[in-house]
Amino acid sequence: MRAWLWLILLVSTSSAQATSVELARFDGGETGIESLREAPESSWKAAPALQRGAAEQSWWRLRVKQPQAGSDIVLSLKETYDASVTVWMPPDYRPQHAGIFDPAWKQVGSRHRLAFILPADFADQPVYVRHEGGRYQPMAVAAMPLETYVALDLQRVRFTSAILASLLLLGIVATVYAIALWRWMLLMFCGWVASCVLYVAAMSGEIVALLPWPSLLPHAMRMSGVAINFGLVMVYGFTIGFLELDRCYPRAARLMKVLVAIAAVLAIVIVIWPRSPLANQAINIVALALAVLALGTAAARARSGSPQGWFYLIGWGGVTVAGVARVWFFLNHQGTPPMLEWLHPLAYAVGALVLVLATARAARYAERELHVARHEARTDPLTELPNRAEFDAALAARLHAARESGTPLWLMFLDLDHFKSINDRHGHAVGDVCLKAVGDILRKHVRAGDLIARYGGEEFVLMIEGAGAQRALDAAESLRAAVNAEAIRVKPHRIVLSVSIGLSELRAEDEAAELLARADAALYRAKQNGRNRIEADFADKPGVSAP
Repeated sequence: MRAWLWLILLVSTSSAQATSVELARFDGGETGIESLREAPESSWKAAPALQRGAAEQSWWRLRVKQPQAGSDIVLSLKETYDASVTVWMPPDYRPQHAGIFDPAWKQVGSRHRLAFILPADFADQPVYVRHEGGRYQPMAVAAMPLETYVALDLQRVRFTSAILASLLLLGIVATVYAIALWRWMLLMFCGWVASCVLYVAAMSGEIVALLPWPSLLPHAMRMSGVAINFGLVMVYGFTIGFLELDRCYPRAARLMKVLVAIAAVLAIVIVIWPRSPLANQAINIVALALAVLALGTAAARARSGSPQGWFYLIGWGGVTVAGVARVWFFLNHQGTPPMLEWLHPLAYAVGALVLVLATARAARYAERELHVARHEARTDPLTELPNRAEFDAALAARLHAARESGTPLWLMFLDLDHFKSINDRHGHAVGDVCLKAVGDILRKHVRAGDLIARYGGEEFVLMIEGAGAQRALDAAESLRAAVNAEAIRVKPHRIVLSVSIGLSELRAEDEAAELLARADAALYRAKQNGRNRIEADFADKPGVSAP
């Protein structure tokens, strides 16, 4: 929000406070400053912006139109980047060599612009500029009172600082997500965010204050170009996983992987031969193809109802539009419009924010689905009790804990009597209702710490911890009576159920298999002795029965 407010304020105030500058280019060939000052007016040709000509060096004349009386004027050059500029200003017209990435250059304000102070007493005198090297992109020239320039420059610094801080914060958050959730695909996104930080810092000139190694400043533009090219490779690698293209659009995924590989090779070539026009032009073409393919597949995903598609269109769409617009102005040798100058870095921050939120959302839903899948794998779908796998996994741990603490532990097998006849007489749907009802009854009549599960078919199993012999028998009787007392109503049937119960107590030498076998044997005796009863196997009194 603060970035948006600064953006609106910057655009409105800069357009309102700027003083017009008359700009002319010298067409008389190579010369010196003295000859230049004496050159006839016919040697100067009006121009809309300062721009490198066909020759390595070009001369320009700046004259402030209608300067404010008594105010020092700041002449500023925008987007000089790696160009070398020499300025001759009144009263003495001594040369001032300046460059955005020259640590020796001292000026008022930040490095967002190259700024030169024209004293108030000489505000109506011409200023001469020699432009050497650099790019063919036009450099916009502006003039305004010193106080106005300082205020606008402070707002530019605040805006850029907000963008850089936002990108750094989002990069850290994304890195934490990637490590904590083991989503290594997200590290490619973090790499793109890092490249954006370097690119914005270089384009704004803030890298001069931020880079701890001044010896690298002459290579700032090259570093930012390398960073944004490898960032391109990483963000489209991230796109393949983010949009799940391998699953949804395998052909598009294969094509995008080929393009990403080509972009990676071109990025390496540009590192080795930075001035290779073929490699630089080719990577721009590949970037455009990747953008079209990514946004097209994102739109298809969005139409199919995927939130990831919508998130990508919103987040990356703004970055793509702003980037393509900026490239278009570069290729047409026009300076970046004021609004786009601020929208471009803001699009990076907004795009990073949207994609981080989308990734966090996807991770949260994936974790939720994993939790549901794990729960379903451990739960019987009919009774919603733990299943046999869950019970077997818990049994060994509880046996070990009971031995370590000396706590009594009982295992109870419960089996519905004559259940096959219920299925044969009323159908399996009625049988399923009965099983679900028994599961509900058992769940209501056991303690919270006791583990009850459906062991298979019509058989249930219960672990009781910390209970003596009488308490275990009482618990078994309570369950038997509860099942017997609650008739199951399935229209038009009224079914009365009963259970046989086998109960065994943990012995010192028991493993899980022995404890289960003795409970199963006790259950078998209960069936043999008439059903609807309890048979117990005590540690010190095996074979004791209970009615």
